[in-house]
Amino acid sequence: MAKALRKLKSPKPRPKPRPRGPHGLSVPEAGAMIGLGRNASYEAAKEGRIPVLRIGALKIVPRGTWLQMIGATNTASTTDADAA
Repeated sequence: MAKALRKLKSPKPRPKPRPRGPHGLSVPEAGAMIGLGRNASYEAAKEGRIPVLRIGALKIVPRGTWLQMIGATNTASTTDADAA
């Protein structure tokens, strides 16, 4: 009976992506910036089209490098430079 009840439970929800901090993005966040979905983002990272730093199983996209690659401006650096 207990085994039958375990099978009826819904699967665990996927954990939300953890924030990567000011210097890094998750692979799906980086892919979303150029219109890619989650799976396509990981495929692009696997092919080397999205730069990835690996720390164990964790994959982090360096924010500055990625913004330069896609031609975006880093708003934090431009406002600091304008203020000086």
